[in-house]
Amino acid sequence: MELRTLTYLVAIADAGTITAAARQLHITQPALSRQIKDLETELGTQLFIRQSHAVTLTADGTYLVNRARQILTLANNAVSDLHREQKLSGTLTIGLGESRLNQFVLQAAQQLIQQSPDVKLQIFSGNAEDIFERLDHGLSDFGVVIDPADKYKYAFTSIPGVNQWGLTLPVTHPLASHEQITPTDIKNQPLLISQRQPVRAMLANWAGTSLPDKQFVATYNLIYNANLLVESGLGLAVGINHLITDNQNLKFIPFAPAITSSMSLIWLKHTPLSAVGQRFLEILAEQKTD
Repeated sequence: MELRTLTYLVAIADAGTITAAARQLHITQPALSRQIKDLETELGTQLFIRQSHAVTLTADGTYLVNRARQILTLANNAVSDLHREQKLSGTLTIGLGESRLNQFVLQAAQQLIQQSPDVKLQIFSGNAEDIFERLDHGLSDFGVVIDPADKYKYAFTSIPGVNQWGLTLPVTHPLASHEQITPTDIKNQPLLISQRQPVRAMLANWAGTSLPDKQFVATYNLIYNANLLVESGLGLAVGINHLITDNQNLKFIPFAPAITSSMSLIWLKHTPLSAVGQRFLEILAEQKTD
């Protein structure tokens, strides 16, 4: 299996037809069809369902296209690193969890780009599991995760500041007049919570007991849509501060006793960083000492 063949496979998946992909690749349609047929024979599986005016990926085809995208990204990044000149260039890819503390990391990225205009920044937003997966598959150089998070297989450095946990609720809710939310306050309240198990464990530790499953009416991975559900009256969202932007219908109230969590910038252990990644870490370290 060659990189060229993987490029052909992705092109067909994106174009929707072999004819359109062949035109984009500047090869003949029969030659492209033969390449894909040879790949299917090599792998012993059908990758496309061929119809009169389109092709559709099979389950195996979908899996291989996703893996092909990852492989081609890694290959392109490797070539860029090997062929770079003294002037720093390339792409810095960072996966971010939702938090105001990300500003510290983004300031370092901004400074890197100001110093090296040929460097491009690519941001991906997701929860910890999304960020871990992208790191593991080489799709991100760095990730920023909110603790508690399992960082045992990653190198990491702490990010200054802490997040404060609490409830996001409608301003019309009876608890909206409270300055703090106690374990007694959330008893029998319908809750929306992150789908990450460590967050639920953290909440149970704060409450002094495990909350019944029926109390959790929904889970989320990013807070924006959860806030919409809060506004609609489904429940109250367990989350961190500073994530309500301009929504005047919602209010964040911190927990008492307080729950705070730090954040970490993580990257793969024992994996060489690109020159762009190394310079980014240097800038980050310089910011910490300022």
